[in-house]
Amino acid sequence: MPPRVRDVVLVLAALALCPAAALLIGDDPVAPLARARATADAEAALGLHVEPALHAWVASHGALDLAARGFYLAAHVPVTAWALIWTACLRPDVFSRVRDVLVATQVLIVVLWVLFPTAPPWLVADTGVVPDGLVHAVQSPFAAIPSGHVAFALIAGVTFARHGDRRWLRGFGRLYPPLAVLVTVVTANHLLADAAAAAFVVGAAWALTGGVRVRRPRRTARPREADALG
Repeated sequence: MPPRVRDVVLVLAALALCPAAALLIGDDPVAPLARARATADAEAALGLHVEPALHAWVASHGALDLAARGFYLAAHVPVTAWALIWTACLRPDVFSRVRDVLVATQVLIVVLWVLFPTAPPWLVADTGVVPDGLVHAVQSPFAAIPSGHVAFALIAGVTFARHGDRRWLRGFGRLYPPLAVLVTVVTANHLLADAAAAAFVVGAAWALTGGVRVRRPRRTARPREADALG
Protein backbone atom coordinates (compact mmCIF):
# COMPACT_ATOMS: atom_id res chain seq x y z
CA MET A 1 0.00 0.00 0.00
CA PRO A 2 1.48 3.40 -0.94
CA PRO A 3 2.42 5.50 2.12
CA ARG A 4 -0.07 8.29 1.40
CA VAL A 5 -2.91 5.83 0.90
CA ARG A 6 -1.96 4.18 4.18
CA ASP A 7 -2.03 7.57 5.91
CA VAL A 8 -5.51 8.32 4.60
CA VAL A 9 -6.79 4.88 5.61
CA LEU A 10 -5.34 5.29 9.12
CA VAL A 11 -6.99 8.67 9.67
CA LEU A 12 -10.33 7.54 8.24
CA ALA A 13 -10.24 4.42 10.40
CA ALA A 14 -9.74 6.60 13.47
CA LEU A 15 -12.66 8.84 12.49
CA ALA A 16 -14.80 5.75 11.87
CA LEU A 17 -14.57 5.02 15.60
CA CYS A 18 -17.26 7.68 16.18
CA PRO A 19 -20.20 5.64 14.82
CA ALA A 20 -18.80 2.57 16.57
CA ALA A 21 -18.81 4.53 19.83
CA ALA A 22 -22.36 5.74 19.19
CA LEU A 23 -23.44 2.13 18.83
CA LEU A 24 -21.72 1.08 22.04
CA ILE A 25 -22.98 4.03 24.08
CA GLY A 26 -26.61 3.49 23.11
CA ASP A 27 -29.48 5.92 23.63
CA ASP A 28 -30.25 5.73 27.36
CA PRO A 29 -29.88 9.33 28.63
CA VAL A 30 -30.10 8.69 32.39
CA ALA A 31 -26.42 8.21 33.27
CA PRO A 32 -25.09 10.73 30.70
CA LEU A 33 -27.46 13.41 32.02
CA ALA A 34 -26.49 12.70 35.62
CA ARG A 35 -22.81 12.93 34.70
CA ALA A 36 -23.38 16.24 32.88
CA ARG A 37 -25.18 17.73 35.88
CA ALA A 38 -22.42 16.56 38.22
CA THR A 39 -19.82 18.22 36.00
CA ALA A 40 -21.78 21.47 35.95
CA ASP A 41 -22.15 21.32 39.75
CA ALA A 42 -18.39 20.83 40.12
CA GLU A 43 -17.77 23.87 37.96
CA ALA A 44 -20.27 25.89 39.99
CA ALA A 45 -18.55 24.91 43.23
CA LEU A 46 -15.32 26.32 41.79
CA GLY A 47 -17.05 29.47 40.54
CA LEU A 48 -16.39 28.53 36.91
CA HIS A 49 -19.88 27.73 35.65
CA VAL A 50 -20.21 30.72 33.32
CA GLU A 51 -21.45 28.81 30.27
CA PRO A 52 -25.23 29.35 30.72
CA ALA A 53 -24.79 33.13 30.87
CA LEU A 54 -22.55 33.17 27.80
CA HIS A 55 -24.93 30.95 25.85
CA ALA A 56 -27.94 33.05 26.82
CA TRP A 57 -26.23 36.27 25.73
CA VAL A 58 -25.17 34.86 22.35
CA ALA A 59 -28.57 33.22 21.81
CA SER A 60 -30.21 36.62 22.27
CA HIS A 61 -28.19 37.95 19.32
CA GLY A 62 -29.52 36.00 16.36
CA ALA A 63 -26.77 36.72 13.83
CA LEU A 64 -24.01 36.01 16.33
CA ASP A 65 -25.66 32.77 17.39
CA LEU A 66 -26.05 31.69 13.77
CA ALA A 67 -22.40 32.50 13.05
CA ALA A 68 -21.21 30.55 16.08
CA ARG A 69 -23.27 27.51 15.16
CA GLY A 70 -22.07 27.68 11.57
CA PHE A 71 -18.47 27.85 12.70
CA TYR A 72 -18.99 24.91 15.07
CA LEU A 73 -20.33 22.74 12.25
CA ALA A 74 -18.15 23.93 9.38
CA ALA A 75 -14.65 24.38 10.82
CA HIS A 76 -14.04 21.15 12.73
CA VAL A 77 -13.17 18.61 10.02
CA PRO A 78 -11.94 21.02 7.28
CA VAL A 79 -9.37 22.76 9.50
CA THR A 80 -8.12 19.42 10.80
CA ALA A 81 -7.83 18.11 7.25
CA TRP A 82 -6.05 21.32 6.26
CA ALA A 83 -3.43 20.75 8.98
CA LEU A 84 -2.83 17.19 7.79
CA ILE A 85 -2.68 18.06 4.08
CA TRP A 86 -0.53 21.13 4.69
CA THR A 87 2.06 19.21 6.71
CA ALA A 88 2.01 16.29 4.24
CA CYS A 89 2.75 18.64 1.34
CA LEU A 90 4.93 21.35 2.89
CA ARG A 91 6.27 19.93 6.16
CA PRO A 92 6.71 16.19 5.66
CA ASP A 93 9.28 16.22 8.47
CA VAL A 94 6.45 16.74 11.01
CA PHE A 95 3.52 15.15 9.21
CA SER A 96 3.88 11.65 10.67
CA ARG A 97 3.90 12.98 14.23
CA VAL A 98 0.89 15.22 13.66
CA ARG A 99 -0.93 12.26 12.14
CA ASP A 100 0.02 10.01 15.05
CA VAL A 101 -1.07 12.56 17.63
CA LEU A 102 -4.40 13.00 15.86
CA VAL A 103 -5.05 9.26 15.68
CA ALA A 104 -3.98 8.67 19.28
CA THR A 105 -6.16 11.57 20.44
CA GLN A 106 -9.17 10.18 18.61
CA VAL A 107 -8.68 6.72 20.11
CA LEU A 108 -8.34 8.09 23.66
CA ILE A 109 -11.37 10.34 23.24
CA VAL A 110 -13.57 7.53 21.95
CA VAL A 111 -12.51 5.26 24.83
CA LEU A 112 -13.51 7.96 27.33
CA TRP A 113 -16.81 8.55 25.54
CA VAL A 114 -17.67 4.87 25.78
CA LEU A 115 -16.57 4.53 29.42
CA PHE A 116 -18.08 7.81 30.64
CA PRO A 117 -20.81 8.99 28.24
CA THR A 118 -21.84 12.53 29.13
CA ALA A 119 -24.64 14.70 27.79
CA PRO A 120 -23.92 18.17 26.38
CA PRO A 121 -25.39 21.28 28.06
CA TRP A 122 -28.07 21.75 25.39
CA LEU A 123 -29.42 18.28 26.10
CA VAL A 124 -29.52 18.95 29.84
CA ALA A 125 -31.45 22.15 29.15
CA ASP A 126 -33.88 20.21 26.96
CA THR A 127 -34.58 17.86 29.88
CA GLY A 128 -32.98 14.91 28.18
CA VAL A 129 -35.12 14.76 25.06
CA VAL A 130 -32.82 13.20 22.43
CA PRO A 131 -33.95 14.01 18.87
CA ASP A 132 -33.76 11.22 16.34
CA GLY A 133 -31.65 11.55 13.24
CA LEU A 134 -28.87 10.11 11.16
CA VAL A 135 -26.34 12.42 12.79
CA HIS A 136 -26.71 10.58 16.08
CA ALA A 137 -25.92 7.30 14.39
CA VAL A 138 -22.61 8.84 13.32
CA GLN A 139 -21.89 10.78 16.52
CA SER A 140 -23.38 9.90 19.90
CA PRO A 141 -25.28 12.74 21.57
CA PHE A 142 -23.57 11.65 24.80
CA ALA A 143 -20.02 12.45 23.68
CA ALA A 144 -19.43 15.75 25.47
CA ILE A 145 -16.36 14.85 27.55
CA PRO A 146 -13.75 15.28 26.21
CA SER A 147 -14.63 17.73 23.45
CA GLY A 148 -13.48 16.36 20.10
CA HIS A 149 -13.85 19.82 18.55
CA VAL A 150 -11.44 21.36 21.04
CA ALA A 151 -8.99 18.46 20.84
CA PHE A 152 -8.70 18.62 17.07
CA ALA A 153 -8.52 22.44 17.20
CA LEU A 154 -5.57 22.19 19.59
CA ILE A 155 -3.72 19.81 17.28
CA ALA A 156 -4.31 21.96 14.20
CA GLY A 157 -3.61 25.18 16.07
CA VAL A 158 -0.32 24.01 17.57
CA THR A 159 0.75 22.63 14.19
CA PHE A 160 0.17 25.94 12.43
CA ALA A 161 1.53 28.05 15.29
CA ARG A 162 4.78 26.09 15.49
CA HIS A 163 5.40 25.30 11.86
CA GLY A 164 3.47 27.84 9.79
CA ASP A 165 5.52 29.41 7.02
CA ARG A 166 3.49 32.64 7.02
CA ARG A 167 2.83 35.09 9.84
CA TRP A 168 -0.92 34.97 9.26
CA LEU A 169 -0.88 31.18 9.45
CA ARG A 170 1.01 31.20 12.74
CA GLY A 171 -1.43 33.81 14.02
CA PHE A 172 -4.37 31.66 12.98
CA GLY A 173 -2.79 28.72 14.80
CA ARG A 174 -2.66 30.72 18.02
CA LEU A 175 -6.20 32.07 17.75
CA TYR A 176 -8.03 28.99 16.50
CA PRO A 177 -7.99 26.82 19.69
CA PRO A 178 -9.36 29.53 22.05
CA LEU A 179 -11.93 30.46 19.39
CA ALA A 180 -12.99 26.80 19.20
CA VAL A 181 -13.38 26.68 22.99
CA LEU A 182 -15.49 29.84 22.96
CA VAL A 183 -17.72 28.58 20.15
CA THR A 184 -18.33 25.19 21.78
CA VAL A 185 -19.32 26.96 25.00
CA VAL A 186 -21.62 29.65 23.58
CA THR A 187 -23.45 27.10 21.41
CA ALA A 188 -24.15 24.99 24.54
CA ASN A 189 -22.36 21.99 23.07
CA HIS A 190 -19.69 21.83 25.77
CA LEU A 191 -18.64 23.05 29.18
CA LEU A 192 -15.23 24.47 29.99
CA ALA A 193 -14.52 21.18 31.77
CA ASP A 194 -14.98 19.38 28.45
CA ALA A 195 -12.35 21.63 26.87
CA ALA A 196 -9.96 21.04 29.78
CA ALA A 197 -10.42 17.30 29.38
CA ALA A 198 -9.66 17.65 25.65
CA ALA A 199 -6.43 19.49 26.39
CA PHE A 200 -5.42 16.74 28.81
CA VAL A 201 -6.10 14.05 26.22
CA VAL A 202 -4.12 15.85 23.53
CA GLY A 203 -1.23 16.21 25.96
CA ALA A 204 -1.39 12.50 26.74
CA ALA A 205 -1.50 11.62 23.04
CA TRP A 206 1.43 13.96 22.37
CA ALA A 207 3.46 12.22 25.07
CA LEU A 208 2.48 8.72 23.95
CA THR A 209 3.57 9.41 20.38
CA GLY A 210 6.81 11.09 21.37
CA GLY A 211 5.71 14.62 20.54
CA VAL A 212 6.35 16.38 17.27
CA ARG A 213 10.05 15.97 16.65
CA VAL A 214 11.21 18.19 13.83
CA ARG A 215 13.77 16.52 11.64
CA ARG A 216 15.20 18.98 9.20
CA PRO A 217 17.24 17.65 6.29
CA ARG A 218 20.94 17.76 6.93
CA ARG A 219 22.90 20.28 4.99
CA THR A 220 25.96 19.06 3.21
CA ALA A 221 29.01 20.74 4.67
CA ARG A 222 30.71 23.10 2.26
CA PRO A 223 34.28 22.08 1.49
CA ARG A 224 37.02 24.19 2.90
CA GLU A 225 38.63 26.58 0.50
CA ALA A 226 41.97 24.76 0.75
CA ASP A 227 40.33 21.44 -0.03
CA ALA A 228 38.44 22.95 -2.92
CA LEU A 229 41.63 24.26 -4.36
CA GLY A 230 43.26 20.86 -4.05
